[in-house]
Formats: sequence, C-alpha cells, structure tokens
Amino acid sequence: MSRFISKRYKDITPYIPGEQPKDRLYIKLNANETSCEPAPGVRRVLESSRMRNLGRYTEPTALEMRRLAAALCGVRPEEVLAGNGSDEILGWIFQTFFMDASVCYPDITYGFYESLAVGLGIEHHEVPLKDDFTLDVEALCHEKSNIVIANPNAPTGHMVPVSDIERIVAADPNRIVVVDEAYIQFHNESCMPLIRKYDNLIVVHTMSKAYALAGAHIGFAYGCQDLIHDLDCVRGVMNPYNISDITMAVGCAALRDQAYLEAHVRDVEEAREYTTTELRELGFKVLDSRTNFIFLKHPYLSGEEYVRELRERGILVRRYPSMKRAENYVRITIGTLEEMQAVVAATRSILLCLAA
Repeated sequence: MSRFISKRYKDITPYIPGEQPKDRLYIKLNANETSCEPAPGVRRVLESSRMRNLGRYTEPTALEMRRLAAALCGVRPEEVLAGNGSDEILGWIFQTFFMDASVCYPDITYGFYESLAVGLGIEHHEVPLKDDFTLDVEALCHEKSNIVIANPNAPTGHMVPVSDIERIVAADPNRIVVVDEAYIQFHNESCMPLIRKYDNLIVVHTMSKAYALAGAHIGFAYGCQDLIHDLDCVRGVMNPYNISDITMAVGCAALRDQAYLEAHVRDVEEAREYTTTELRELGFKVLDSRTNFIFLKHPYLSGEEYVRELRERGILVRRYPSMKRAENYVRITIGTLEEMQAVVAATRSILLCLAA
C-alpha cells in the first residue's frame, strides 16, 4: 500500500470473487455464471447501427431500460433505479442509508455485504442462521439494525416465504430491509408487491444469473419513489453516467425476450435436479435449492479435498473456509446438462479413488 491511502482502508480486505483462471480450459462452475449465450436479440443489438454512436454519452437515467424493467415487475419507472450490476446498487444503498446507522445480515450469505460494511466503516453484525441453515425470521423481527437478506440465500439456496419477509419488514418501520432477489427468476415468489405497502423495503435484482448477462453487469433497485430518489441522488454524485449505451442496449434486448429467459431457466432447473439426484445417490447431502447452484457436502470427503480434486479434473467449484459452520460445504453452479454430467462423472472418479 502507498503512504497516501486513507486510514479507513489501511487494513481493508476486498471481497474475493469467483476465481477466473486462464492457465487451462475449465468447466467454470464457481461463480454462478453460465456458459450459455444470452437472448438472440443481444447479439443483434451488438451488431446494429446503435453501436456506431459510442462517441456520445448515454441517457443518464437509463430510462429506456428502467421502463422495461418496471413494466415486467408491475411498478412505475420512478420506483426503479438501474445500476452497473447489483453490487453497485448495494453499494449505493449502504452509502445512502447505512453510513450513520448499522446493518446486519445472516452469518452464511453473500460475502459482499460484509465487504461493503467494513469498507465503508459501517457498524455491522451477523445474525446466525438456524442449525439447518434456514433464516431465523424471529430474530430478524427483533433486530433494530437495517437488514440485508438474500432471498433465495447464497450460498445455501434456501428460499424464505414472502409472508416471512413481510413480518420482518413490518416489525419495525424505522429501519430499512433490503431483499436481494438475485435468483428470483428461478420460479421464486418476489417481494415486489410489498414495495407499494412499505416505505422501508428495497428489492434488488440482477441480470447476471437467469438472463445470462454476468459480463454485462446490470442490476436494479425497486422501492417507493422517495427511496429511489435518494439513491438516484447518490448515483448522480458518484457516477452520473453509470450505464453505458452498450449495456443499456444489451439489457433492453434481454428484457424484451422473456420466452428465451423462461427456456434458459427451465434448462438450468432440469440440470439442477439431475445433478442433485445423482450426487445424493453418491452419498452427498445436497440442500434443496431454488437457484442456479447447489450447496453440498460429503460425510467422508472434505470440502477442501473435493474442490482440489475437481480442479485437477478441470472443473472449478467454490467453498467458503471463512464461514466456519459451512467450511466443508461446496457450492456448485449449475451449468449445461453436459457440464453437470462431467461433474457427476468426475465425482464418481474421486470417490472411487477415496475408497481404494
């Protein structure tokens, strides 16, 4: 570090994304991405005359894309904010609402929440999941801090009913509840209808998962008009042209093709059920998942060894050694059926070697 770095960041530990190695060709199932192409309209727009206009700044409020996102969710454009990925959206939420307060989140969840809190100097703490890794709704109802919940949760894949989310939101109207619905398109019930009922709820979406647009990095925040106005003011200070015209064109093309989205989701869910069934038959405990990944462990194969052995066979998955209660669990992103068949075959090979 240089001698000029702010004292706040002297001992900072950045969030560690899924590894992106280039030393060989891998089946990449470690970052909840996909090797599938996005909607065909995405390619068409990238080849269109619109790409000749890159010498101009894009429309700063991303109104074209916000209108489409709002219509799909049954809200007004004024209740939507577009971001350069849901991580940027989350960053603005933390900066806008939590700097003079505190925030809490589950002890086993998306690690970026903690990274943001630490990096911004926000008071924070964890609320332990129950022994079965489900959300402790009652504990969160009694929390006085602002709350961030991934629903379905990552990396556990567990889904909390909207009725329970509403209990948490309604329990204290003087703190904000953020519901990160990154995997909502995998046939899960959204909290979106609640934003008209509660002015202390923000729902966050991403196009990185079901829309197969991780490389485009597009996210949205939904909430009452006043909350979105506050966030938009911070956006205007921090990054007024945050959405590039390429990004907006790509996002709009994908949002317009809901049939392609549904087909991709069905493919992922079929591959997920195949993988879950096969790995359970091989002795793994696989948690039920409502996402594009599974979370699992084996009674005789440590998570560390499983990750290492899969890597040697050209397959990347992820584990979370810093989450002590889940350090032996491994998260596997659901890829194509062919990729998941390769995972099952490699796992059989690993277990055979273990038994020898």
